[in-house]
Amino acid sequence: MPAPPLIAYATLSAPLPDAPYILGITPSPTTPHLVLRHPSKSLTVADNQTLQPVATLQGAHGGHISSVSCDGGELWSAAVDGSIVRWDERSRQKATAIKAFIRKPLPVTALTISAHDSLVIGGTELVSSEAHILFWDPRNSSAPLYTHSSTHSDDITHLSLLRSSSTFLPASHNPEIKTPSTLLLSASTDGLIALSDMKESDEEEALVAEENWGQSIADAGGYMHKGKMGVWARSDMDEMCLWGVGRGNIGEIELQDHKQYPSSEFKFKTFTPPKTGPNITQTALDEFKSKTTYKSDYLINVVPTLGISSDGAPMTTVGTNEGDMILQHHSASTSSYKPSAFFLSGPGANRGHKDVVRAMYHDLANEALYTGSEDGVLAGFSLASLPERLTVGDPDVDDDGGDGREEDEDMDEESEIETESSEESDDDEDEDMEEEGPRYGPIIGAGSKGRPGADKKEDRRKKRYEPY
Repeated sequence: MPAPPLIAYATLSAPLPDAPYILGITPSPTTPHLVLRHPSKSLTVADNQTLQPVATLQGAHGGHISSVSCDGGELWSAAVDGSIVRWDERSRQKATAIKAFIRKPLPVTALTISAHDSLVIGGTELVSSEAHILFWDPRNSSAPLYTHSSTHSDDITHLSLLRSSSTFLPASHNPEIKTPSTLLLSASTDGLIALSDMKESDEEEALVAEENWGQSIADAGGYMHKGKMGVWARSDMDEMCLWGVGRGNIGEIELQDHKQYPSSEFKFKTFTPPKTGPNITQTALDEFKSKTTYKSDYLINVVPTLGISSDGAPMTTVGTNEGDMILQHHSASTSSYKPSAFFLSGPGANRGHKDVVRAMYHDLANEALYTGSEDGVLAGFSLASLPERLTVGDPDVDDDGGDGREEDEDMDEESEIETESSEESDDDEDEDMEEEGPRYGPIIGAGSKGRPGADKKEDRRKKRYEPY
């Protein structure tokens, strides 16, 4: 039986100067920093341990920044004035500039890049009855290489790349079906979610699969689960939809196994945190006992990297208008979402969020969760320091085929049988780490010893998470 939901406060939180809305959090591709997007023309760069701002990227956009994307060590941003910029993080100046322009500047609302393929891909608002997906080579960006203008009929809200399709798609039995190695996932307020060949200039040939959800899509993404690719979408009305990427009857690529989750799974739900359990002390209870229930007001985001249930549903996060967050897993037995953890505002006035949470980034490698809110607060949660693992809705992960103690005992026995050479090797690794200067702090590093046997459960942790 899964453990009761965990309860935690932010490991660390920091209000930004002037308290700007935080609308997006993107990890820097080259430094231990977080890039924060606001409804403004500039980006804030914050340290991922102290959460303090260390730089501002500004002076390159003439309109509010709408999207940030990283790949291959490159950091790009796009804005509603049609500007797309690659930033030099050392000089904090623009290194490359592109203009989305077809007869007039086009507001760019979505962005993704492939550094390996030298492609910058931008999606636009609906302008003159057309919403464009434009493809540039950043080495010669005076004009797009090609444009897809009929895939979507309204503002494009999401672009991302599903790479290495051979790892999640079986070979087609139809020799006439071409399978791109990388699929472009796009979504729009027109309700359409589509998969395209990003290297095909002919739009009719490029579009390989599409589904009309019938809801205005606010965001979307792809995730791997048990060797298959899943696609999620979140609507403006806080609904969620899932598809699997597979093959149709004639060998074509399809978005299939459609599952829809109503907003009632996420909004206006009443949650009662546990009063007892191994993760709750009396002191913690005293701190929040004045509030015995929490009511969610909105869906923050869909976060597959936090965990995926046995039936393929990713974890989600919902929030209150007071800055509290509840992480949810899908229960196959009840066909509904249940709380895995309560990440609460407080207890002090300067700890955690006090307003609507608008941004979230899960640092999978370091087991850290970063969030940003409308009151300009950046918060970090060390997932590694939690006393128990998050319940994800998969018995193989949550219960370890039992209560988990058998595996721990086996691993303890194995760890005691060490040779002299292995001990020396460990010492060498420690020395190397000291030379490299790993970053330890309250959010990253220090929490890794918070859970008993955390180092011994690495294989089990890998079962929970798959890259996407």
